[in-house]
Amino acid sequence: MSVRHFLLTQEGSIHEFSEAEAAAVAEGERDLPEYADKRLRYVQVAFEDTVNEEGEIHVRTLGAIVSFDAQGRVREAGSADNEQDRLDAFEHDACVQYALRDTVQPGYALN
Repeated sequence: MSVRHFLLTQEGSIHEFSEAEAAAVAEGERDLPEYADKRLRYVQVAFEDTVNEEGEIHVRTLGAIVSFDAQGRVREAGSADNEQDRLDAFEHDACVQYALRDTVQPGYALN
């Protein structure tokens, strides 16, 4: 199983992190000063590395809100409190498609 990690800003950008980078940020070993004093949406996309017998790849997503302190360290993570914090369908699908970009061959539809 592969896992991809994404932070989405209010300005519409998506920043992808490797598993090692995401773990370092979560454990306080890496600061993200560009996100100091911000509250961002986080999306984790986990998926099987190969297709099953039916030609499908199972994908699971998880979302959270991550708050950073003045130095860009993770202060807290939790669920969306309001409509502005919620991930919309376009953002969700963009993260899934980006996560699967090297796994799904061109010409296949993502549902």
